[in-house]
Amino acid sequence: MFVSPEETGYEFRATLDAIATIGRLTTPLASGVQGRYDVNRLDVTMFSGELASVADPQLLNGANAAAIQTANGGWEVVQFANAEEVEPGQWRLSRLLRSQLGTDDAMLAGAEAGALFVLLDDAVKPAGLRANETGLTLNWRIGPAGAPFTDTHFITLTQRGGLRAALPLSPVHVRSETNPAGDLSVHWTRRGRLDSDNWEGIDIPLGEEQERYRITVSEPGGPVLRTEDLETAQWTYPVASMTADFGAVPPVISFAVQQIGTGGGLGIAAVRNFTIG
Repeated sequence: MFVSPEETGYEFRATLDAIATIGRLTTPLASGVQGRYDVNRLDVTMFSGELASVADPQLLNGANAAAIQTANGGWEVVQFANAEEVEPGQWRLSRLLRSQLGTDDAMLAGAEAGALFVLLDDAVKPAGLRANETGLTLNWRIGPAGAPFTDTHFITLTQRGGLRAALPLSPVHVRSETNPAGDLSVHWTRRGRLDSDNWEGIDIPLGEEQERYRITVSEPGGPVLRTEDLETAQWTYPVASMTADFGAVPPVISFAVQQIGTGGGLGIAAVRNFTIG
């Protein structure tokens, strides 16, 4: 694999020494749940390779992860515990863990029949993107090792990369409570994208230059009526502000909470609707 910002001057980056296990979904995959096993099943036609079931300890340690291209153009990372070959080359995957590695926005979009499925095993390697190339449009040339560097043997892909990896993950456990005066208090828990897989029960590293959030307020599916930037994982919405924004205290309010990353990039949003009263 070679890369260049132009059509000449290609630089070697990586060797792919194994064939990836790739297939396509034979049926659509609906959006699912986070943080527990999903009841949806995943039907896949494989072009090559085989799949296998794993026990829960292996699954929770990262085994059987796959990337699925979703209807919004993103990729959801899914893990599966059970793999059953129902016909030659036809696999049914179940006991799924959805929206892994912060791909909850892709999970919510779901995937259509025919979507690509790529097993994330040792055959799949990083492209070797450097920090100063994040967000740049680059030309990638891929072909057989030792073959002449021509269009006959190499394909060229033009892609940008690295932006998603720098975005904070969506907050979790967004919850609310109303005080006797009618003010609404919204709380959440941040997640971390760096060195955060800690089972000690202590707070995870921040992973950003500072802790900041943006919360937006709207009716479900409606335009944004209020935006607030915060430095703590909680916000109080006074009843007077609700009345000013909506004209009266509404029956349902939609909140979108995003962590603000290093350099000001807005992370993936956690959207929750709360019934008032």
